[in-house]
Amino acid sequence: MQRWHVLVLIALLIGGYILTWHLLPTREINMLVVDKTVPEPDYREHRAIFWIAGHHRYTGSEGHFYQKDKDYLGYHPETGARETLSGDNLTGLDLLYLADTYGIYDYEEGLAVYEEKLPYEHQDIELIYGGFDQAEAEAIKDFAADENQILIGEHNIFGYPTYLDREATELLQDLFAVSYDGWLARYYADLDETAFWMKELYTRIYGREWDREGTGMVFVREDVTALGWYTDMVVIEQDQFDAPWPVVESTDHELLAGAAPEVPYLYWVELLEAGESEHTEVLAYYKPPLLEEAREALRARNLPERFPAVIKHAPPGEAKRIYFAGDFADQLPALLPPGLTGSATIQRFLTYIPGLPEEYRFYFQWFEPVLANILETAERRPEHDKK
Repeated sequence: MQRWHVLVLIALLIGGYILTWHLLPTREINMLVVDKTVPEPDYREHRAIFWIAGHHRYTGSEGHFYQKDKDYLGYHPETGARETLSGDNLTGLDLLYLADTYGIYDYEEGLAVYEEKLPYEHQDIELIYGGFDQAEAEAIKDFAADENQILIGEHNIFGYPTYLDREATELLQDLFAVSYDGWLARYYADLDETAFWMKELYTRIYGREWDREGTGMVFVREDVTALGWYTDMVVIEQDQFDAPWPVVESTDHELLAGAAPEVPYLYWVELLEAGESEHTEVLAYYKPPLLEEAREALRARNLPERFPAVIKHAPPGEAKRIYFAGDFADQLPALLPPGLTGSATIQRFLTYIPGLPEEYRFYFQWFEPVLANILETAERRPEHDKK
């Protein structure tokens, strides 16, 4: 056989394997994603959820694959629609995913200009839409009373602007069996890119101009009793790191099967305390890469050296609740489309190639297998339909 014949045969075999995705059976799950933070139509706060659901061939009850631009509740930039969660939205669901509620704001010169100027000057913005109120929190509580259902939440459903309604944020924390008092953390490849308000806060606290640069982390506390105010911060530069970046460390829980034991996570995370109930488990931890001096700075504020990243709360006779303490669904666009057999596996392999952003390691070595496991537990089956 000539060499080109072999290459054609290999190409046909690979192409045939990839295209088999279209021949695989679909899987039904009635899912609603809530995202109130869609300032422009890139759907960055929830697109990874829909990529994973699509790749694993999940459809709604009518047999249609979920579409990231239509099948969510929240703000719709094309029409300006602002949707509110209620019991009517939740009827017949298997899974409710509360992805993001930071909201939509009025930027005087537009979002792109705002983000460009964010590290260098103060800018006034006005909240237009976002957060949960008490009525929405009560609807979520009612949904979580059914043991056949799964509730997922993630940063920042407890923070601003939800915390402007104290009853709502306290109810949501109770549902997930966590406690949040305002501390957040984030890794920066360049500390000069931190927001200008952080630099102003640093000056107020430490009495000198912002003088931090290079790689580092910022721990900052938002005041959950006031609007737009931050009360404390700790800045850690790379010379106080004992590793290149913060990581999510996984336990061997079955919901984390297939996830990397340790993977970089480089975006916002909440410093939560998990409840002590026998029905509450910490499935993964967030570990900052800190040397002793940096750890002392955290201990001075009663902050731990590592803290929960994933909490599962499963009270008897009620829905399983899973909380992601980070902005986990906010991911870079996938490298390949979902409709290819092996697409996730291929991209997981590609994450080991030098030069690819570290965010892809978290996406495909951790978030994709974990969410796929959760979706499988929520998949609609005949015995579920009878209940």
